[in-house]
Amino acid sequence: MDPAFGHLTIKMSGHPPFGAQVILNGHEYVAVAAQADGIGFVKEGNCFTEIADPQRLARVADAWPRDAAIGRLGQVCDRWIYTACLCFGLDLQEQERSGFRYGYAVYQAEYSRNLLFKSGAQMEVLFDRVLDRTRSRLDIPAIRTIFGLKTRPHRTRKDGPPAQEIVIEKPRYGLSWFRISFGRLQLKAYTKGEHVLRFEATVHNAKELRCRRSLDNFDQIITRLAGMADRFATMLDRMNASAYVPSGTSPGRNGPLRGQSG
Repeated sequence: MDPAFGHLTIKMSGHPPFGAQVILNGHEYVAVAAQADGIGFVKEGNCFTEIADPQRLARVADAWPRDAAIGRLGQVCDRWIYTACLCFGLDLQEQERSGFRYGYAVYQAEYSRNLLFKSGAQMEVLFDRVLDRTRSRLDIPAIRTIFGLKTRPHRTRKDGPPAQEIVIEKPRYGLSWFRISFGRLQLKAYTKGEHVLRFEATVHNAKELRCRRSLDNFDQIITRLAGMADRFATMLDRMNASAYVPSGTSPGRNGPLRGQSG
């Protein structure tokens, strides 16, 4: 449990060169900061499902710009990996003598945008309309546009053809997932809790984004994922314009939705 980032996991190989994988979540960082500021919230997994003051929480999240994230992520990795993990293979004196240092790269990343509804029933009706109206209208060119790709994902002999699918899943009663996969890129929309409609953009191997994967390029990776999530939401908005203006509500800034990204 890190004092700034909350729960994180480090997986390390037991033999040289001691390859390591660090897993952490930005929502944990926001939760720790929100608790310090006295902002009340309810968190389900890695999603804030109830927020006493959404605007204050948004300011807490926005206070951490993407370029500053690079330094803070490097610091939290360094804080734990050398003293709590690598010391089982190389003690501190051996690390200093050998000059052993890690270089960090991003392998998998996720960006989410959460829409908070005042009415859970309204959210369910709207999302059902989205599922009914959207799936049949998507084709490969439209999906390429959403993912920001000019061509299909790179095909290798080892992996075979890249996965391209549009799936609606119902893992349990009252929960539906709308998922689009294109190679190792994935977009998903689903309800979380009683009032949250969540959009996720995930890359399962950062090389699919056609940019450098080193931690110094973290802001570029997140910017590209954010663009995917925004195009996904815009596409749903255009295909389901009437569904996004429920009876008795006004569109635009006075509409029923409030955005929260992380």
